[in-house]
Amino acid sequence: MERYDVVVVGGGPAGFNAVKTVRRLYPERKILLINDREDLQIPCAVPYVVSGVISPEENRYPLGKVKDMGAELLIDRVVSLNVNDSSLFTAGGKAISYERLILSTGWVPRRLNVPGAELKNVYYIDVSTSAISEIAQKVKEAKSIVLVGGGFISVGFADLISRNMSGKRLTVVEASNRIASGAFSSKTLEEMEGALKSQGVEILKGEKVIGFEGSETVERVLLSSGKVEADLVFIFIGFLPNTKLAVDAGIDTEKGFIKVDRYLRTSADNILAAGNCIYHTSAVDGEFTPGMVASVSARDGRIAGANVSGPQVEDTGVVPAGVTEVGGKFYGFAGYTEELLLRKGFSFKEITVDSADAYPMALSANPLTVKLYFLKNGRLVGGEVIGESKIVSSMVDFLSNLIAAGKKPDELLSLTTVAFPPITPPPLLQPIQEGALRFLKEEF
Repeated sequence: MERYDVVVVGGGPAGFNAVKTVRRLYPERKILLINDREDLQIPCAVPYVVSGVISPEENRYPLGKVKDMGAELLIDRVVSLNVNDSSLFTAGGKAISYERLILSTGWVPRRLNVPGAELKNVYYIDVSTSAISEIAQKVKEAKSIVLVGGGFISVGFADLISRNMSGKRLTVVEASNRIASGAFSSKTLEEMEGALKSQGVEILKGEKVIGFEGSETVERVLLSSGKVEADLVFIFIGFLPNTKLAVDAGIDTEKGFIKVDRYLRTSADNILAAGNCIYHTSAVDGEFTPGMVASVSARDGRIAGANVSGPQVEDTGVVPAGVTEVGGKFYGFAGYTEELLLRKGFSFKEITVDSADAYPMALSANPLTVKLYFLKNGRLVGGEVIGESKIVSSMVDFLSNLIAAGKKPDELLSLTTVAFPPITPPPLLQPIQEGALRFLKEEF
């Protein structure tokens, strides 16, 4: 039986960063990363591949770089764990023992159990290079594409395909009344939908898919109110944590996710967990929040890697956040925005500030809109950023940190943010500070 100081199961962002962190902080450790496949794609950039913006070769995930770090890489599938004697077993017949184990087993796509789901040209997300290459070719050939589910992935697919490929009929079918996972305010969602529709994308909300029809290959999507022609279908209805390995080993779970403490330690001795498979809590109110995005997984990997020798770095909770692109404009959110605040029953005030991403306007400045959400006590709990430049992502990150810190308007007023004409909002209209000032001025 081979023995390692640290074994990481799963090579996504959590697993990769766990290896990197262990290697840098504990260079004497013998490390093994196990993943079931090697030739993978960077998930977030898959829409850019299938729409022809970049090639699959340009989007390969750098899993092999763990070997450059001095770790070993095993392409195999772990089939069982024995938590009592700190060992695991693979489909390829290997038996491995560990001092510390990090589970970063990721996600599996949520399946749609309806008649016809087994027809050809009905696809779920897959990050292998061979699968994405096949999907990209299918998109080139397709005339009528239906995206089942209106979340971030579908929005990305619909936007990029409609902008970069002509002659495609694109339909998004969403069971709820809000696209983009309901992460944005009603007004922002209306703007996003308008942009998609102007690019020829049909959006059907409040529609349930009840089946697919076709002879061997899909030809129609059956809806609760009718049917839509389709020669290619993508089912993007969310993800489930891949926790079978942990469950079979008797490791505690909650809501289907691996349960961890604030140092990402599981209920089993010597085992930590990180990434899409673990139970995350919100930094806003401490309640459960989905954390199944690459940025959170990468963070988890750093935390778990740092903690293989004992508690070092604490997980203080996740601020939900994301950015997407529609019609050449970027839409970002952080924390709790309109729908979630209403659903949770919070009393809140929205402050909207219209600024610019540069100054003066003669320097090709673009409009920048920031919405801030404050609770009655003044705590900043959410925000949206809408603009046409990459400043949107940095503003979202900035907001996320302010939300995690529980900042209030008087503290926001005292913030100092850098100003440089071509790349920042004007110092006389810095949107976050301006929003705090307006909150203090207005009655709740």
